[in-house]
Amino acid sequence: MNNAKFVKEITVIDPDSKGEVQMEIYKHENGGMFAVDSSYLEQCCDEDSYPIIPDVFTANGGLEEAEFVMLTNS
Repeated sequence: MNNAKFVKEITVIDPDSKGEVQMEIYKHENGGMFAVDSSYLEQCCDEDSYPIIPDVFTANGGLEEAEFVMLTNS
């Protein structure tokens, strides 16, 4: 399992609803960066543990078992 370190939270405008959306930016240990909708993490993850989500940088084409990444604060 890979890790991704929290960088910061930003606000973006949803192009469909035109509403504000809070996004959390993470730095993947392979060097890439990605953002996750903060409300998604609040709904699906326990506040007392680090979230584990499907790894967005996995290039298995869906042919193998999915890999995961742990989102951390440090």
